[in-house]
Amino acid sequence: MAKRAVLIGVNKYKIAGADLRGCVNDVKNLQSVLTEFYDFPAGSITTLLDEKATKKNMQAAIRSIITQAKKGDVLLVHFSGHGSNVPDKNGDEADKRDEILCPHDLDWKSPLSDDWLRTSFNKLRSGVSLTAIFDCCHSGTATRVLRPPDAPVIPRFLPSPWDLIASESGRKIRGEVRGTVHGASRAARRKSDIVAVDIPEVLISGCRDTQTSADAHIGGSFNGALTYSLASALRDARGRITYRELHENVLAHLKHEGFDQVPQLEGRKTAFDRVFLSPL
Repeated sequence: MAKRAVLIGVNKYKIAGADLRGCVNDVKNLQSVLTEFYDFPAGSITTLLDEKATKKNMQAAIRSIITQAKKGDVLLVHFSGHGSNVPDKNGDEADKRDEILCPHDLDWKSPLSDDWLRTSFNKLRSGVSLTAIFDCCHSGTATRVLRPPDAPVIPRFLPSPWDLIASESGRKIRGEVRGTVHGASRAARRKSDIVAVDIPEVLISGCRDTQTSADAHIGGSFNGALTYSLASALRDARGRITYRELHENVLAHLKHEGFDQVPQLEGRKTAFDRVFLSPL
């Protein structure tokens, strides 16, 4: 059995005014947990930070661990940075929008879309355990303004050019943000923050689609609220905690720290009561 992880943290963006502060710390925090409590060899953890977290490098790293994985292996993909949305190019409705992850070298005309992630995750071999954690925002409903770098909390949502045009014109973008990486419908996710759906991975995302994921000063340094709370819960449990218990503990920790974001947990029903990062 092999254990591999790809940890991506982007504080620095080529887009002016888009920098964050806690994403690199998120990677270091989670990397420490993986080596201390889950026996991930240091050489099995690929980290992509700031300028190294290009679209090309992110896709190559994710593609590599998925294609190399064999039955019994345990994989983790973690992204800490901005999320956003762009007009959907291949959907039935031209006014729909796709969720994207924002690499350091974000190109709005050729983004890293959730369509690509879904296609990649679906190539996972049977018997491989994959956990995906996205500490970012995807929905365009919560914010339209970039915050100054000294703001107490910066939302991890990057307004796209279409968002800015809509805001300046006073017109609302038509359609809804759609996320193919989410197996559950938006309606299902509105009913529950833990949703059973037939996807090969277990997915943990930072917040509901009506909220933002926070980049803030926590525990003496800048961190992502989700990743910090998740790492704290894993340390408290010394690694012996199920996905369902982890979700509950992270919720409690976020509330204690004063954050109202609610992380989402999705996957097959049988996955929720498995120990976090355990083999299938």
